[in-house]
Amino acid sequence: MAIVTSFIPVVKHRFGRPKTTECGFCSIELDATTYLLLETYGAADRAIPGKISQSVHLDRQRASELKELLERHFPGI
Repeated sequence: MAIVTSFIPVVKHRFGRPKTTECGFCSIELDATTYLLLETYGAADRAIPGKISQSVHLDRQRASELKELLERHFPGI
């Protein structure tokens, strides 16, 4: 579980081939802050299929920053 505090640019020269998964989402309140919670699940071939693999919390500011990143990388969406 992670609360995102910033987005930083990185350069990747090597990366693995990702597997597909679903991404669950919901809005939660934690310590008087509303977060968009995104979570991905383990692939069918994992020891516990469907178990949460990653969980990311975005507050309003980080969601706004992510929106800007998405619009920059995918113009017109």
